[in-house]
Amino acid sequence: MASLKRLKEDTVEILIIVKACLTSIWFWVPVIYAIYFYMQIWLIFCVHPLTLLILPSILLTYLIIREEKNANRYYKLYKVKYLSASHPLGSGPEVKSFKWDVEKVIKEYENILKKKVKRKKSN
Repeated sequence: MASLKRLKEDTVEILIIVKACLTSIWFWVPVIYAIYFYMQIWLIFCVHPLTLLILPSILLTYLIIREEKNANRYYKLYKVKYLSASHPLGSGPEVKSFKWDVEKVIKEYENILKKKVKRKKSN
């Protein structure tokens, strides 16, 4: 019984020491340095140097194209407006002249009202 109690106490002490080590920054500094060191060795022997130069440029080109597509989609820039050489660039939008035929509009409105009255009577 005493040996089990002693084993339990020893295990708890070991776990406390492990916790203290893992939560200390000084435990992780050499580990991180070792990872960095082995990563550098791997890069030197296994990765071609041009890959490190070309890959970011390919990635940047892809991201720029994607950003442009997203901007076009967001701002709805699908329609291309062609301007002639004589078109003044600083001018605003051209307003089309509009004539309102009052009699025609009134007749259309009366027809709509008649249709509504007929629908109400039929229902």
